[in-house]
Amino acid sequence: MVVVLFNCFHWVGYHLTRQLLHNGHEVVGVDLIDDTKKEQLYMYVGRNSHFQHFNTIEERFNHSHHSKDEPKFLISDEAIKVEYEDYSSDDILIKFPPLFGEFMDMEEKEIDTVDDLKIWILNNGAVYIEDFLEAIIHHLENGELRLQQDVFQNTSREEQPPEVLERIWMVHKNFSLPSNKFL
Repeated sequence: MVVVLFNCFHWVGYHLTRQLLHNGHEVVGVDLIDDTKKEQLYMYVGRNSHFQHFNTIEERFNHSHHSKDEPKFLISDEAIKVEYEDYSSDDILIKFPPLFGEFMDMEEKEIDTVDDLKIWILNNGAVYIEDFLEAIIHHLENGELRLQQDVFQNTSREEQPPEVLERIWMVHKNFSLPSNKFL
């Protein structure tokens, strides 16, 4: 299956891109690489033979084959909008519960330590990004997204294993360093 992702280097878009690729899908990512973070995230997926990147949808139409049955995922800070060209009903909008994971914006949430992260997760009933997106991909693969069911209620776990939180914190700390660290 080919999936088109707009804002593929948004932190949620990146995770969705990576999980779709891991599941063997082809991903067409549309996102203007206009900052260091996006450039670095591109380095993680850019060499995958099932990934194509375009700065604009016009570039994609001019340089790549496309079909009407490709789902298009538009990623924002609040939700994923799913569009199908061959589907006449309203678009599907999947609103995010509070999410946490690698590459999330810790500063915006005033998270300064791993303990702050744990407290934020508990206080907000946050769902780990990988668990949430795994449910979306499962329903996409089974053709259930078109049913517009609320199928994402049970993606939360009571508590994440400590190694998950430590990994998220280490990625955050390493990724927040000046970009020349990666060169």
